[in-house]
Amino acid sequence: MSSLIPSSNTPATMTSRDVAELTGKRHSDVLRDIRSMIEKLSADADLRWHCETETYIDEQGKPRDMYRMDKDTTLTLVSGYDAVLRFRIIRRWQELEARPTQTFDLATMTGQALRELATKIEECAALNARIITMQPKADFYDHVAGSEALFDRADAAKMLRTGPKRLWASLREWKIVQASGTPYQKFFDMGYFRLVPVLVHKGEYSIPYQQTMVTGKGLAWLKALMDSRVMPTGALVKA
Repeated sequence: MSSLIPSSNTPATMTSRDVAELTGKRHSDVLRDIRSMIEKLSADADLRWHCETETYIDEQGKPRDMYRMDKDTTLTLVSGYDAVLRFRIIRRWQELEARPTQTFDLATMTGQALRELATKIEECAALNARIITMQPKADFYDHVAGSEALFDRADAAKMLRTGPKRLWASLREWKIVQASGTPYQKFFDMGYFRLVPVLVHKGEYSIPYQQTMVTGKGLAWLKALMDSRVMPTGALVKA
């Protein structure tokens, strides 16, 4: 018995990415045009238009917004485009509406079509694996970056899974901290470090001292930096 893939019976739609591809426009410009159109259409409650927001994953694995529209809404959008671009959209709609609604028998598919299907499945699996791999790093940034806590050298190194001496040696090599161990002023200004006054007790004397602390924002920044650089010993620091 052959395997069957049922086709969808839902009405055809077109995404903002489809429009951008067909017209040669930048996707960001198409999104802007759609938002402007919807703002005008929303002023008339009697109009029946369809435009919903969806999310897709771009080539860098980041979620991005796009719009999905029905035929009338799409044609309304491109009515302000030139004749050539309108014609391309209309031809694509004719292709969408001409697609058969019956099921497809896998036994009749060509070897090339099956290979392309297998490739698409592998790409989806690889993308899902990449998202799962990225999740612990995303959780780290979400948890730490917004924290109001301050971390000394030892605690910062522990959070970054390295040693204090190795961490500060790396920061000196990368021109983030000076030979004295104090970060350069621009990194203080960026909110990555903070100086905290402390007293160092030596015998019967107490000496005031400015201790360098790493902020939550700075810790998240250092984590991203270490993930992309090699430590002085030549070993890559892993998350």
